[in-house]
Amino acid sequence: MRVLLLSDINGEQWAQDLSILDETEKYGWLWLDVTDPTQCEVELLGQRFGLHPLTVEDIVDDATSQDKMERIGGYALVMYRTTTDMTAETAFSIVVGSGWILSFHTSAAQMHVDRVLDRLQEHSNELLGSSFVVYALIDEITDWLTMTMTQIEHDVVQIDNAVMTQVPEEHTGMLQHMGLLRRRIVGIQRLQLGKPDVVRRVARVLGSNDELGHHFRDVCDHLAALGSLCTQCEVVLSRAHSNFMAQMSLKMNQTTHGLGMFSNRWLVLLGLMLPLQLVAMAFGQNVYVPWMYSDQPLRFDTIASWLGIMGCILLAFAVGLGFAWYRNYLSR
Repeated sequence: MRVLLLSDINGEQWAQDLSILDETEKYGWLWLDVTDPTQCEVELLGQRFGLHPLTVEDIVDDATSQDKMERIGGYALVMYRTTTDMTAETAFSIVVGSGWILSFHTSAAQMHVDRVLDRLQEHSNELLGSSFVVYALIDEITDWLTMTMTQIEHDVVQIDNAVMTQVPEEHTGMLQHMGLLRRRIVGIQRLQLGKPDVVRRVARVLGSNDELGHHFRDVCDHLAALGSLCTQCEVVLSRAHSNFMAQMSLKMNQTTHGLGMFSNRWLVLLGLMLPLQLVAMAFGQNVYVPWMYSDQPLRFDTIASWLGIMGCILLAFAVGLGFAWYRNYLSR
């Protein structure tokens, strides 16, 4: 467990337990950020700040959390999911009360808190409150999702160019890369769906001045651009996938055609070898061959058997050539 206490009096304080809350009554407003809290610690904070048991259950049950904003009594619960490594999702819970903020998250989402602290340091000369901290957290998570989607867009463009310019033999692992990018895009789309409604509800509740309301509207614009970018990348990736499969199909057709031509050539060769074998067999028989004896005249009745054998050979040769031509004609 890691606890951050940010107040308008003592500034930024870090601790390893909840003992840091002993003197919170003297602060004008405070932000308590808890990293990797246990169920007992969340319940203890719930008793300290008067949280409803269902709110504690939503904070603890990270697996079933969804983006939402609820007003319960004197505080508001904001669930704003984020991503850690482009695939895993984690919830970021924010409870906003009168002069205090509670935030709960895993250690994988600690980077958002660190960046918000840097942002608050840049505005140290301005009069900040709990509403601005909530806006900074929501805006930081939204910017992180946009940056993640921009990296995915860069990979999608590279794949689209590779499919159009490279030969199929160079597409090693292309299909697996497309599947991974599509899974990441679907994950970003799932995270983006409920966020615009949450931001608008938070703006109605916490946007007490025009400047803060303008900031929340800017977050909504970023979420709309994020949704459009997801749709655009999905379209480009779908087109690249179709082109890739078309190239693979063309390559397979060319390979099949080459195998067919190879088999046809061997079939013609075998068709020629068979009559030659028959010729060898024919001249090895005890039949009268023309001009075997030069002193005897040629007579049909003496060479009829030889003519029959040669006729059968020629017929077999013609049938073989005809079948080879027929197979070649069908393969065109």
